[in-house]
Amino acid sequence: MQAKFTQGSIYRHINVMTWSGTIGLIALYLVDLVDMYFLSLLGQIEINAAIGYAGSILFFTLSLGVGLSIGCGALLAQAVGKGDKALAKRQITHSFLAILAITIPTMVILLLCKGQILDWLGASGAAKDLAIDYLTIILLSMPVMTIAMACSGVLRALGEAKSAMNLSLIAAAVNAVLDPIFIFALGWEIKGAAVATVLARLAMAGYGLWIVFRHHQLVSKVEPNHLNRDMGGYFSIAFPAILTNLSTPIGLMYVTYVMAGFGDAAVAGQAIVGRLQPVVFAGLFALSGVVGPIAAQNLGALQFGRVFETFYKSVFFILLYCAVATALLFLATPYLITAFKIDGLTADIVRWFCYGFSLIFVFNGITFVTNALFNNLRAATYATQFNFGKATLGTIPFAYFGAAWGGPLGVFWGTLIGAAIVAALGLWVCELHIRKLQKKAAI
Repeated sequence: MQAKFTQGSIYRHINVMTWSGTIGLIALYLVDLVDMYFLSLLGQIEINAAIGYAGSILFFTLSLGVGLSIGCGALLAQAVGKGDKALAKRQITHSFLAILAITIPTMVILLLCKGQILDWLGASGAAKDLAIDYLTIILLSMPVMTIAMACSGVLRALGEAKSAMNLSLIAAAVNAVLDPIFIFALGWEIKGAAVATVLARLAMAGYGLWIVFRHHQLVSKVEPNHLNRDMGGYFSIAFPAILTNLSTPIGLMYVTYVMAGFGDAAVAGQAIVGRLQPVVFAGLFALSGVVGPIAAQNLGALQFGRVFETFYKSVFFILLYCAVATALLFLATPYLITAFKIDGLTADIVRWFCYGFSLIFVFNGITFVTNALFNNLRAATYATQFNFGKATLGTIPFAYFGAAWGGPLGVFWGTLIGAAIVAALGLWVCELHIRKLQKKAAI
């Protein structure tokens, strides 16, 4: 078990790990976008709106999974930096038990309360009924998906970029093959898309568990004498990370609620944008999962110069990536409008995003990176504070007044301004925190 990130070029580590992760994420998120495309061919605006409403709840479950997987990855990366494989095996085993203990009850609660949550989001009529059908199927796979995400986090912490990428590629392949069969051939429509997603998650989790437990042999027996201590160590990272990541869907839910005031067409446009974002900006999502393990390994080895370099080179990567991604979106806008066969307000929302408001991901990407560093550099509460600040003070008042003054377009302006403020503060505090750790280690 080698600490790969404590030597060699930091920027090369960032590029190799990020681009391999990006390929996997694009494959995975592209299936969601293709789902949206196939369902849009059915010609029912209510289906697109249903995906938008359900997506807010599913984003909550995925954000919970990201927080739980961060706990696994951070603990493992630090153990790898110390060269302690026995500790790593024990902590991974106990962390997976903790994940099941959190996700199973959460799944049950969401299944019981999904109708009420959709009411809060402003869903009604056919769109609400379709969203309930979609959620009832997909929510059953929530624990499976979270375990799959944790396996991916473990592999990234080990520096196994290719294996982590293969997890996403397997899920994407299964979903891509089954989608047209279930949606069109069997006539299951939105339920077919949900079933395909569940089966893809099962395939992803199965492969992930095999490669972590069998190939890398990172499993041990449950040790009651260490269970409480390991659980405490895991949740000391995972709970702040969970709170951090849950703040984002809270903000998204509010934006969906605001958009619902402008009708199903606005929610449908927001749903398409929501599926488009992770495909185009998959590199930033992948980067957020990469910088943490790189920084954590170097923290474990007390190489603070490399921790600072990880921080600065990550911001440079964000600026370069967003320059290319936003330019491609600008050029692709007319083709996207035609492909999804949308018009009116739905098309306007997609057009506004592609013609400039996608720049919000410069600021989102910076927040992703600073939060990942906080979570892996013993300051998880900072990540929680910044993400909740973004989801509340940085989103709700800006979206509210933006909608009041500028309609759906104003919502975009509001969220962009809020994201910029949070990102600037995050950069400042993150650098101060690394310097604080460096001084403490020198004492």
